[in-house]
Amino acid sequence: MAEENLFTYAGIFRLLADTARKIAIFPIRDWSGQPGIILRHDVDLDVEPALRFAHREAAAGLRASFFFLTTAETYNVSGANCRAMLREIDHLGMEVGLHFDPTIHGGIGPEEMEAAARREAAILEDIIGREVRSISLHNPSISGLYPLFPGWRNAYDPAIFSPDRYLSDSRMTFQSDPASFFADAAHQTYQLLLHPLHYSNDGVGYPTPMTDYVIRSALKVDAIFQVNSTYAGQVGGRFLHRLAEALANRVSR
Repeated sequence: MAEENLFTYAGIFRLLADTARKIAIFPIRDWSGQPGIILRHDVDLDVEPALRFAHREAAAGLRASFFFLTTAETYNVSGANCRAMLREIDHLGMEVGLHFDPTIHGGIGPEEMEAAARREAAILEDIIGREVRSISLHNPSISGLYPLFPGWRNAYDPAIFSPDRYLSDSRMTFQSDPASFFADAAHQTYQLLLHPLHYSNDGVGYPTPMTDYVIRSALKVDAIFQVNSTYAGQVGGRFLHRLAEALANRVSR
């Protein structure tokens, strides 16, 4: 029998359901020292896959922490569409937390860094209408920065993070078999990090999550400019055809 593709929705949610029957799964906000699995999602590229994942988790009776960048290059949490999606994720019972990138603030001290994190958290608080006190760091293994701020639930706090109790789908690969990795989670606290953009109905790999994002973003640009009569007259409903032509020309250079 072929091994199940865990990057399909069916595969990952079968794993989560099987695990939840034996071991408690909860967002970081609900951790108070108990054993189980903290389920967390870092949203690096795109909010739409996060919303799709949150709906599936809610339907499965699961709750998780979703961490959003306020400094992302590829999405804007303050934009109308993103604000609506973050509120919907919150209303589904999920935790909305801060995905904090300390590298963009330069070589500032600990107090200034904490102040920057609180300013970013305030943006999310304004969107969802509730306090944000959970934080996940963006690419700490690359930056080497692991700031811990008093009063926050930090995904990289040594109390809940260590390499032997942490499993991630980073680079769309699990370094260990999840089913066996969490065998002792009934007695200790583990973390599972899943990036929602990695999951789809058919579980296809890179670069499909990125090309899907590019196409959806391009269609949003087209929709914005359709109110421009000159643009609408010249492009009409052929934007994707024009985009395909432009990409073909770029590739052939």
